[in-house]
Amino acid sequence: MPRRLLRGRSTRTLRMMRTLLPPGAALLLSGCFSYLPVTEPGQLEPGIAVRARVSPAAGARIAPLLGAADARRLDGTLITQSTDTLIVEVPTVMTDTREFGRTPNQRVSILRSELLEIEVRRIDRLRTAAVVGSAAIIAGSILFKSLKGEPGKEPLPGGGGTDAIIFSFSWRP
Repeated sequence: MPRRLLRGRSTRTLRMMRTLLPPGAALLLSGCFSYLPVTEPGQLEPGIAVRARVSPAAGARIAPLLGAADARRLDGTLITQSTDTLIVEVPTVMTDTREFGRTPNQRVSILRSELLEIEVRRIDRLRTAAVVGSAAIIAGSILFKSLKGEPGKEPLPGGGGTDAIIFSFSWRP
């Protein structure tokens, strides 16, 4: 927040903003999507975000490829599908520090016989509206409180840059 907006604000207001900002951001960034089970293979198209649950044997086969201890649930992007196989691109555990800031992905082949369940990621309009509405109310109340000021601590009219009170005298003989 710009310094000129923070000037004259109480430490309580600033502390409240610092306390509410991280949970508010987490709330704003989560909850907008949900996963829906796929009943027909025709619902799957390349490039769609999917969540696949695979058999324990398939999870054991895939885990070393991803560098994960448990790979029975895979979240990724569907690359392609055929009658008996799906290819899904999933994030891997980063082992090389030179890759910092970028998550390397691995394409994994899943046989349909190993697939227990597959879900597609869809936006949930009701949750999204609730999150955006809540964020707007919280941001509006913080902005209102910070701009309102506290009684007795308002700046002097005219915006003089100091806290000093200036008296003007004129002398007429």
